[in-house]
Amino acid sequence: MSTTTASSFITAPRLRVASRVAAAVLGGYAFAWGVVALTTAVLFALELDFHDAEFAGAVAGLLAYLAVFLWAIAARRLAVVWSVLLAGGALMTGAASLVQSALV
Repeated sequence: MSTTTASSFITAPRLRVASRVAAAVLGGYAFAWGVVALTTAVLFALELDFHDAEFAGAVAGLLAYLAVFLWAIAARRLAVVWSVLLAGGALMTGAASLVQSALV
């Protein structure tokens, strides 16, 4: 086996692990941000005090981050992980923005 083939064989798993860790950390952050924003906006729209809604959103975001972090590490398909985390975070943040603009 040549050294070029051996080095590319070693690098590919490292890149997959690095991408999975990045998905767990960065994608999880984007998803948790969406959960916090949407939970806070919806609870405030339901006439909960702002600081109580903010606290509930932070707790929900922390739990969501833990769940998606563990899921991102355990999932089989990395493309699905990236898609769900980034698209889900973007959709929830957009929905939170719509709820907030409806309140103003």
